[in-house]
Amino acid sequence: MTSSPTLTIMKISILSLGAITLFSSCSRSANAGGDVPLIKVDKAAIARSEAENYHIPPQAGPETLAELASRYNPRLKALRHRAERMEAKVPQVEALPDPMANLALGNLPETAAGRVDAVLGVSQKIPFPGKRREAGLAAQREALSVRADVAAYELKLTEQVRSAWWDYYLAGITIRISRESQRLLRVVEESVEAQVAASQGGQADQLRVANEITKIDRDLAEARSIENVAKARLNSLLNRPAGAPLPAPTHREVDLPQNLQSLLVRAETRHPEVVSAANRIEAFKHRLTRAKLEKYPNFTVGVQGAAVASNGLAPSANGDDQIFGTMGFNIPLWQEPRRAMIREAKSGIAETQALLGSKRSDLRFRIEDAYFRAKTAREVSDLFKTRLIPDARQAYEITLTSYAAGKETFTNVIDTWRQWLTYQLQFAQNRAQLGKAVATLNAAAGIK
Repeated sequence: MTSSPTLTIMKISILSLGAITLFSSCSRSANAGGDVPLIKVDKAAIARSEAENYHIPPQAGPETLAELASRYNPRLKALRHRAERMEAKVPQVEALPDPMANLALGNLPETAAGRVDAVLGVSQKIPFPGKRREAGLAAQREALSVRADVAAYELKLTEQVRSAWWDYYLAGITIRISRESQRLLRVVEESVEAQVAASQGGQADQLRVANEITKIDRDLAEARSIENVAKARLNSLLNRPAGAPLPAPTHREVDLPQNLQSLLVRAETRHPEVVSAANRIEAFKHRLTRAKLEKYPNFTVGVQGAAVASNGLAPSANGDDQIFGTMGFNIPLWQEPRRAMIREAKSGIAETQALLGSKRSDLRFRIEDAYFRAKTAREVSDLFKTRLIPDARQAYEITLTSYAAGKETFTNVIDTWRQWLTYQLQFAQNRAQLGKAVATLNAAAGIK
C-alpha cells in the first residue's frame, strides 16, 4: 500500500521532532552534572590587559595623574562600554518585529477555480501606535543615565587620585623635613660634644640629642610606609603594575573656590549623579506611557497567495491563482499584568525621585563640609607660613646661640627645635588637607 504525500510529510515531521527532543534532553543531561567545558586562558594576555606600564611625565601632578586614570582605569572603561551597550538598545526597541512567512503544502482545499497546490503568505506585526516610540525614548533616557554615571564615576576617580596624590605629597614632605631636622640635630650634637668637652655640659644632653635623632628615624620609617601605601593606591587607580615608579611630588598651589552658593546650585542642577537620576525618572515616565498603551491591541497584516491548478474536479476550474490580504490583532484580555506594569513604572518614578532628593542632600553636605574644611586649612596654613614657622625658627636659632655661649639650657634648645619641627609638619599636613578638601569640593560640585 502506497502512502499519501501528506502522510509521508507528517511522518517525517514527527521523526524530526523526536530527534530534536532527544538531542535537547541529552544536552541537558550532559550539563546536569555541573561539568563546565574548560576554556583555554591566555594568562599573558590577561596580565597585559590588567595593568599597563605606560609613561608618566616627570613633573606630573595630580591633574595629569587624574587624566591618565580617566584614560586607563579599567572600571571606567567598563562603564563606557556599558553606556555603548545601552545606546545600542535604542534601535532594537524601536524596530518593527521581523516579518513572518508561511507556506502551506499538502492536501489543501479545492476551490471553484481549481485545486490549491500551495499557499504562501507574508505577515507583519505592527504594535499599536506610540508603543515603539515610547520604548525608544525610555531606552534613550536609560543610555543617557548611564553616560551620566560614567561622568559621575570619573569625578569620583579624579577625587581619589588627587586625594592619594596629596597623601603621597605629605609623605614626601615629611621625609624631607625629617631629614633636614636630622641634619640640624647633627650640628646640635657637635655643639653638645663641644660643651661636654669644655665641661660646660653633661652626658645627659648627649643622650637627649641621640634620643631625638632616633625619634626622627622612627618618623622616617612611618613616613616611608605612608609613601608606599599612597604609591600603591595611585598605581591601582592608574591601572599600573605594583611597584611601578611614580614622579616625586612637587609643590602645588591650591585655589579655593570663593562662592559657596554657586557651587551648591551647580551641584543640585548639573552634577552627573543628579543628571543620571533625572534621566532615569524620564525613562520611567516613558515606560509608564508605554504601559498605558498596552491595553490596546497590536495588529498583524499580511498578504496570502494561493497557487491553483487548472485540473480541478469542477469542469469550470480555470486555474487562476488567488491573492488576498489578512489582518489580525491580539485581544488584550488579561489586564492584571498590564496594571502591574503601570504600578511598576509609577513606583520606579517615586523611587528615583526620592533617590534624587537623597543625592542632592548628600551633595549639599559634601560641598559645605569640604568648603569649610578647605577654608579652615587655608587660614591655618597662612598662619603657619607667615607667623608660626618663622617665629619658631628664630626662637630655635636664638636658643641654640645662647646655649653655645653657655647662657641657655639644652632642654630649651630641644624644646624650641621640636616646636619648629612640629610647626613644619603641621604646615605640610594642612596643605595636604587643603588639597584633599578642594578635591572633594570639586567632585561634589561636578568640577573636574
